[in-house]
Amino acid sequence: MKLQVDHKMKTLDVIVIAILIIFNGCSNESNELDQNIDTDPEPIITFEKDVNNVKSAVRQTKDGGYIVAGGLGGQAWLLKLDKYGEEEWQNTYTLGDFGYTRSVVQTMDGGYLYAGAEGILKADSNGNEMWKNISRTKGAYPFYEDAIEHSSGDIYAVGGPGGGQAQFVKFNANGSVLARRWYGSKCEDDIFRSIIESNDGKLVVVGEKSHGNQSYDCAFNFMYYKDFWILKLRKNGGVIWEKTYGGPYMEKADDIVALEDGGYAVVGDKCAHGYDIFRCSAVAKVVCLKLDENGDLMEELSWSGLNFSERLPYFSITTTSEGGLAWTAEHKNKGTWIHKWGPNEETVTIYGDGFGGFDINKTMDGGFIIGTWGGTILKTDSELYYDENTDEE
Repeated sequence: MKLQVDHKMKTLDVIVIAILIIFNGCSNESNELDQNIDTDPEPIITFEKDVNNVKSAVRQTKDGGYIVAGGLGGQAWLLKLDKYGEEEWQNTYTLGDFGYTRSVVQTMDGGYLYAGAEGILKADSNGNEMWKNISRTKGAYPFYEDAIEHSSGDIYAVGGPGGGQAQFVKFNANGSVLARRWYGSKCEDDIFRSIIESNDGKLVVVGEKSHGNQSYDCAFNFMYYKDFWILKLRKNGGVIWEKTYGGPYMEKADDIVALEDGGYAVVGDKCAHGYDIFRCSAVAKVVCLKLDENGDLMEELSWSGLNFSERLPYFSITTTSEGGLAWTAEHKNKGTWIHKWGPNEETVTIYGDGFGGFDINKTMDGGFIIGTWGGTILKTDSELYYDENTDEE
């Protein structure tokens, strides 16, 4: 009997231990779930930073920081910021900084590509100059407005005018010219303002094309008689399709972005001046076109209140994290003008410091990084909120 009792006691002990193990395991799993549920998401960092440099182009970098392109002492200049907007390094280069525009992108090897009116250069990940190209075939300078690194590794820059025409240049990764082409008429200044890789690996460029004034093919006040100009190009510059949009007066495209569901959005300005060009300060509008993959118009939207500046390109557009769009420009009374909208989000408009918009790009956290004409960099959240710099001098 004693043996039987011991056996039953041992069996009971085993059952109790098993129950404790199971309960403890469930408790640990519950604690882990509780910990996961209680973990707060990383807060979105926003800031306002004066970089003391006008016409600031800016992009987010792979490490979560930002690269800012400007000019300093007449030379091209890059500033690297961390994710908090604090300076990591800055450098100037042996490339001049003439003109109104410049662009910057981070390349696949971690370096940086800078393009401006006087040429194009490549810097390494620490900001050291690697090469530059200032070659030209028409005009005093290359007059580049924008540049990208294609997924193929080749580099493309666009701009103009040269002899009245827009320019397209293809470089290899070492900065040697592989192709240079010219497009448009000879009416003073047909210009390409922006280039992107298309959704199928080709290229799409936008800009402004002269259409003349009534019976005059080349108008005297040529910058007031233009159309939105959109082209899809092969990787060697061959034209796949070409479209213009506008009426008898002035419409100019300045930036383009590819849409996630196909097609493109283009931003620029419009002035229906009725042959009185001095009316533009009162009637100019921001215009956004949505195009399908063939460049055909799907939607046109416009906003009144634009501060009109002759020849100055200060519009930029990007997509939002919810599939919408956001642009920046200059409001005539309220400064930097930022607007976002979309079918899956609230429409938001803000007016910030910085004298006009110059560049806007979506960031990894769903917010935006914005460069302005006045030298202020704005990092916002998805609803365009940002922490204002309240430091007193």
